Amino acid sequence: RKSPRRKGRRGDDDNNEQQNGNPNVTEEMRKRNRAIAEREASRLARPERRNIGNLKHASIQKSAVSSTPFGFHAKNSYNNEKEEEQEWCGPFSVARQMIAKREEARRKREEELEAAATSEDNKNPHPLDAILEEVDNERKRKAHPSLQWKGQITPERSEGNIYSKRQKRLNAQQPVSKKVASLYQICVDFVVTNFEHVEALGNIDSTIRRTICSELVAKKKLNCAAFDTLVEAGMEALEVIDCAEVTQEQLTDALNMLMPAGLRYLLLHHSGRCFGVTAVNAIKKMASMSQLFALSIGGAYLVQDDDASTLLGAIAKNLSSIEFKACPNLGPLFCNSLATNFSSTGGDGTLLELSFEDLELTKDDLLSLTKTDAMRNIK
Repeated sequence: RKSPRRKGRRGDDDNNEQQNGNPNVTEEMRKRNRAIAEREASRLARPERRNIGNLKHASIQKSAVSSTPFGFHAKNSYNNEKEEEQEWCGPFSVARQMIAKREEARRKREEELEAAATSEDNKNPHPLDAILEEVDNERKRKAHPSLQWKGQITPERSEGNIYSKRQKRLNAQQPVSKKVASLYQICVDFVVTNFEHVEALGNIDSTIRRTICSELVAKKKLNCAAFDTLVEAGMEALEVIDCAEVTQEQLTDALNMLMPAGLRYLLLHHSGRCFGVTAVNAIKKMASMSQLFALSIGGAYLVQDDDASTLLGAIAKNLSSIEFKACPNLGPLFCNSLATNFSSTGGDGTLLELSFEDLELTKDDLLSLTKTDAMRNIK
C-alpha cells in the first residue's frame, strides 16, 4: 500500500523535469555547439609567431606551446633579415603580397645592375670584353633561336598595339644622351675627314691646330703626309701628341724651317722614333737664333745623357719651361747641366717650370740639382 505523500512527491519531480528539460539532451547540444565553434575557430585562426629564445641551451621546441591548431608560424629560410607580415587569406591580400615581392625583386635587380655599372672592372674595361660578350651572345642565340625573332608591326597596326605603346613609354623615360655637336666641332670633323685633300691650314691659332692633330691621331690619320701639312712656316708652337709615324728626317726638316722663324714651344709626345741625335744636332746648330721658351719631350729613348746635357746648354738662354717624360737614358750629366746653366752665377737661363716623369734618376742625381740656386724661381 503506497503512501499518498510519496505519490505526490514523485509527481512534483516529474513536473520539474518537464520544466527544466532532459539533462542528457542539453549536454549533447552543448557538445555539438562546442565542436562547431572549434571547427570554425581552427579555420579562421592565425598562426602564432614564436618568440626566439635568447638562451642557446634552452630547447624552444620542448618549452613553447601554441594555442592554435596550425602550430607555429614557419619562417622563410631565404629571408631572415626582414620578416613579412602575415595577412588574412583573400584576393586583395594575395595581390598585395605579389606586388610587394615583385617590387622587392626589381629593387634587388636594379641594385645589382648599379653595382655592376660602378665596379672597377667596368671603369677600366678590358679590350677583349666586347669580343667575349659577342661570343656569349652568339652561343645564346644558337641555343635559343627564338632570341633572333623580331616582330614586324606596321604603323597602322601599332596604334592599338599594347607592346608598341609600352615601347614608346620606355623610350620616353630614357634620358637623351646624344648632344648636338658645336659648329667648331663639325668644322674640325669635316677638315679631318678630308685632310688628305688639304694643302695648308693657313694662319690659324695653335689651339685649333692642336685640336686637328688630336682628331687625326684619334682617327689614325696622322701619317708623314699629314705631318708635313700641319707644319708650316711661322708657327709659334709645334705640338704633336703622337709622333709614332714621324721620322727623324721629317722632324729635322721641320725644325730647320721653324727655328729661324721664331718657334717658341716644342711639345713632342711619344717621340721615340723621331727625336734622336739628328734632331738634337739640328736644334744646337740654330741655338744662336733660338727663341724656345718651352720644351716638352716624351718617350725619347734615343736621346743620350750627354746629348740632352749639351742641348740644354745651347738653348738655356731663353728656355724657361722643361718637361721630360719616359726618357730612360737621362742621368747625372743632364742634372749637372740643369744646375749649371740655370744658376745665377754660371748660367744665363731662368727656370720657371720643371717636370720629370718616369726618369731613371738616382738620389745623387736629384741632389745635384740643389747644389746651386738653379731652381730659385720655380713656381
